[in-house]
Amino acid sequence: MPAMVTWFWASFVTTLALAGLTVWTGLRRRRRAHFVLAPATVVMLGITILLTERLVRAAQFPARELGIHLWFAKTGAALVLPVLVTGLWSARRPAVRRWHGRAVALFLLAVVVATGTGLWVFSMATPR
Repeated sequence: MPAMVTWFWASFVTTLALAGLTVWTGLRRRRRAHFVLAPATVVMLGITILLTERLVRAAQFPARELGIHLWFAKTGAALVLPVLVTGLWSARRPAVRRWHGRAVALFLLAVVVATGTGLWVFSMATPR
């Protein structure tokens, strides 16, 4: 399990770094970099989710707290779709940028809460 935990934390930190760079390039209107970083962030988020699922099978997490975390995590994952749609749409219609910004803000809110609740639940885990 220690190697799995190491891979999880590496993917988690990489996902956060990519997300930060994606937001930064978006705010700076560096579209080329943004269009590379955004999909890379989503792919890395997917890898992190897969590693998290493996971790959940290898450790015992409190059910109630895990349920709270999963609600925010699934909400964040679902909010990738409006971010993607509004992002692609705003590339053709700059007036849509405001909607993209709102979609990103909601996504980031859900991800920040999911991260916090995930760390909270992880702190209560016990090996199986």
